[in-house]
Amino acid sequence: MRLDWGDASPRSIFFDDIYFSGDGVAETTHVFLDGNGLPARFERAQDFTIGELGFGAGLNFLVAWRAWLKAAKPQTARLHFLSVEAFPLTTDDLRRVHQQWPDLSDLSAPLIENWPPPHRGLHQISFAGGVTLTLYFGDALDGVAQAEACVDAWFLDGFAPSKNPDMWSDDLMREIARLSSPLATFSTFTVAGGVRRSLRAAGFEIEKRPGFGRKREMLSGALTHHITQPSKREPWFDRGVLAPLISDARIAIIGGGIAGASLAHALTAAGFAPVVYEADAPASGASGNPAGLIMPRLDADDTPAAKFFAQAYLHTIRLLTTLQKKTPGILFNACGVQLKALNETDQRRHQKLIEMPALPDDWIEQTDGDLYFPQGGVVDPACFVRALLGETRIINQTAQRLQKNNKTWIVEDDGGNATAFDIVIVANGLEAIRFSQLHSLPLTGSVGQIEWFPDAAAPDHANAFGPYAAPAPKGGLIIGATYAPITIGEMPAFTPEATQSNIDAVARTLPDIAAPLTADASRPRASIRCTTPDRLPVAGPAPDWGFYAGAYDGLRQGRKGDYPQGQMQEGLYLLSGLGSRGLVTAPLAAAMIAGALTGGPSPVEPGVAEALHPARFFIRDLKRAKSPKPRLK
Repeated sequence: MRLDWGDASPRSIFFDDIYFSGDGVAETTHVFLDGNGLPARFERAQDFTIGELGFGAGLNFLVAWRAWLKAAKPQTARLHFLSVEAFPLTTDDLRRVHQQWPDLSDLSAPLIENWPPPHRGLHQISFAGGVTLTLYFGDALDGVAQAEACVDAWFLDGFAPSKNPDMWSDDLMREIARLSSPLATFSTFTVAGGVRRSLRAAGFEIEKRPGFGRKREMLSGALTHHITQPSKREPWFDRGVLAPLISDARIAIIGGGIAGASLAHALTAAGFAPVVYEADAPASGASGNPAGLIMPRLDADDTPAAKFFAQAYLHTIRLLTTLQKKTPGILFNACGVQLKALNETDQRRHQKLIEMPALPDDWIEQTDGDLYFPQGGVVDPACFVRALLGETRIINQTAQRLQKNNKTWIVEDDGGNATAFDIVIVANGLEAIRFSQLHSLPLTGSVGQIEWFPDAAAPDHANAFGPYAAPAPKGGLIIGATYAPITIGEMPAFTPEATQSNIDAVARTLPDIAAPLTADASRPRASIRCTTPDRLPVAGPAPDWGFYAGAYDGLRQGRKGDYPQGQMQEGLYLLSGLGSRGLVTAPLAAAMIAGALTGGPSPVEPGVAEALHPARFFIRDLKRAKSPKPRLK
């Protein structure tokens, strides 16, 4: 968005309208906070969600955030802020605008520090004090139509209806009503007749109130005709939680690798205090490798899978950048990653990715057919896991069995303990299918062996070409990785043959790097990857398989019509099947589960959530007229 800085308030050149007028803080307080009865309503809220049309420079968010922090609310209360913005400002423009509000600088600084790149889609950021910002960059109607939330108060703050009529359309107001809680309110600076008619048609009662400054009037009101709207998801892909969990809910995470650690971080940021079951030290599996590549998997299409992988990469880079500032030593070396084009097919695919664009312009470059990701790099996986876990309590036992007892889950461990929890999230890779509730999920394992040459010269940046070669965080060169099948219960073991295979793979593409490498100089490590048939993670609630078998059997005959909403094994969730991309995908997948537990806006679109849902394989089998394997409840 190009801005005209001629006035005290920046003006959008595209819409020929200003972002705020005069005393912007006072205007926001009058129109949006007072217009929605805030902050008084904060004081009664355990969870409160604000929806906004037009994030602009973020003033409304900052003022609402400050009011939230000052409110005499429950200590563990959470604020969710959902906003859409078609023309996001640059970081430099935000910084320049925010200089006008020095009293908000303590909140402005972390917003600017975590400001996402201008890439279409959802971006979610967690801040201290139980505050989560979910931004959709793109058309307002698309963003609101794709959102999953239950909004208590709306800030309708797009550019004036005469300048930007699409921001005030009937369709958009209907979507706002769909996302509203039964007692939702709204406020806006405009009293235009078209806006009033659209809001009334959507079910809102409207009241004219004194405006701010030279604006004589404004509108506020409340939803009076709430109609529960069906989810945008297919009925069998339920989100899993209908009401937000209280912050002192007892949550167990089974597994202390990147999946479990990502869950611990996301849940802690949401105000929970989870515990992690891990018999060995955290990051003892594949997450304990001496290095891990942080780069995107990009698909040259617009599928939910492609959206997930691109969004996960942006999300994890932002997270790593934040954690690195708080972590001594090298957690993440943002040295860049070069994806080699090995043939003409690769070159054509890379060109299509540039043209899409698959990532923001300054996040992807093309040189001689290769792609270069300047924000990518190499992470120390064990350090990453420790940083994510923080002060999370670790139970050094193996969870052996899960038993449901009324509304609680009993975790029985190998120390003879049986502990009750409200929520259990299984995040222990291939071992997940040991539990009877999950045993027939199509999870498979493969052994991946990597080689660390601590004394070898390393390239300045990482190189990926199927295999990879990269600078190791602790010095030297890291290369890998092999793929070999393994069965559950089998222990991975490194072999000299795998070491030579890794060296040979590098030699075929990067002969200069491979030339000085010898097998006896390597420090190999083998670990197990857990994968799914479609190479996407499994993230979400565990279905009630008995219900699914009966309720959706008609799919085998292609029967159409209304199907009931999916029933889940209440309180049981899964994050697994991360494959070789877990360091990149686990944080966003964990945020999806945390969002479901808090009842806050989802960090992904419904199509992405469906693509990762644990029920997808069962449903696919039915639609393909296969009889799914029997699932135990």
